Amino acid sequence: MKTDELIKALGRLKVQTGSLACLGCGHEHNCGIHGCAVLREAADKLQAVAEFCERRSDT
Repeated sequence: MKTDELIKALGRLKVQTGSLACLGCGHEHNCGIHGCAVLREAADKLQAVAEFCERRSDT
């Protein structure tokens, strides 16, 4: 799986709270409204790393 595919998959998965994808970790009380906080953070960090790597390869 390519990085952009992984980012998109995490983005789709983050809204599946209450399902098997949800760990019920209690990290954030509003996961039902905003999606899983852990998966949102993972997708954001991975996106930042991918953008950084892309900028470095352009120079």
